[in-house]
Amino acid sequence: MVHVNLPAPAYSMKLSGTEWVSLEAWGRRKGSRLFARYKQGREVLHRLVLSGLRFDLMPGNRLAHCQGMQLWLGFAPKLVKGHLYLHHLDIKKQIEPISMGFPALGRVVVIDPGHGKTNLGTQSIYNKTREKTYTLDWALRLKRLLEAKGWKVYLTRTTDKALSLTDRVKFADRVNAALFISLHFNSASRAVSGLETYCIAPVGMPSHFTRGSPDRINTALPNNTYDTRNLQLACRVHSSMLATCGMPDRGVRRIRFMTVLKGQKRPAILVEGGYLSNPTEAKKVADAAYRQKLAQGVANALP
Repeated sequence: MVHVNLPAPAYSMKLSGTEWVSLEAWGRRKGSRLFARYKQGREVLHRLVLSGLRFDLMPGNRLAHCQGMQLWLGFAPKLVKGHLYLHHLDIKKQIEPISMGFPALGRVVVIDPGHGKTNLGTQSIYNKTREKTYTLDWALRLKRLLEAKGWKVYLTRTTDKALSLTDRVKFADRVNAALFISLHFNSASRAVSGLETYCIAPVGMPSHFTRGSPDRINTALPNNTYDTRNLQLACRVHSSMLATCGMPDRGVRRIRFMTVLKGQKRPAILVEGGYLSNPTEAKKVADAAYRQKLAQGVANALP
C-alpha cells in the first residue's frame, strides 16, 4: 500500500469543460470506509470498496476491475494532485449501477441464438462447426435450466432458420419479454481467447469499438432507457460465467452498433462465449459438457 498525505480532494472539477468526479470523495458520500492506493510497477492502483465490492482503477487506463472482473470505462481516469478523477458518466453509468443492488425482474426472458440458416456465423478452427449450430445448442440447454428455476423462456429460433436482427427485436416485443440475452461466439486471431459481454453505450459515452459504424454518441437509442439494468445484467452474467467456466476475461464492454440490442425495450445484453478461432477455446466449445457449463454460467446469474 502507498501511504501519502494528501489534502481531501474536491468532489468534482471541470476539465476542458467536462465534469470529472473524485472517486474517493464520491465513495465517501456513498458510505465507503476504504479507499487505498497500491503500487503496481510504475503506476499507482486506486482501490475503492463500496457495498462489499472492490473497484480497482488506474490513471490513464480505461480498463477497470470490479471484484477482479474487467470493466471497460468510457473515459480514462485522470490523476489530479494525486487524486483519481473519473468522467461523470463513468461514475453515473458504470460505477454507481454496479454498486447498487440487483432489482427484481419480470420472469420472462428471450434467449437469442445468434445467426441461423444461411447466416452461418464464424467457423470453429477445431472441427469446422459453424457458430449458428453452437449458439442454438447453448440456447436450448439454457432454456431447460431457466425453466427449472421458474422462468418463462422464449427462443428467437428453435431450429436452423433465418431471422433478421430487427425480427429478433420484434419477437421480444411480441412476447413482452422482461430480459433479452443474445448468445454468440467470436473470431479473431488464433491468439485471442476469452469471454466478452456487451450492452449499449449510454448517451455521451464513446463505444468501445464500432466495426466501422459511425459512433453517434449524442443520439439516444430506445435501449438507453435501460442503461442501469443493462450494465447490472451484463456484470451478473459475465461474472457468473467466469466463475462457472474458468475462461479468460475480456470484460464487460459498451457499444451502440449492435442492431439486436439498440432497439430493445428491456434490459438486453449480448454474450460472446469464446473465440472459435482460438484452437484451445474451439476445442472446449466442441465438448457438450463445456457447452452445458456455458449454459449453467448464464442460468446461475438469473435468480
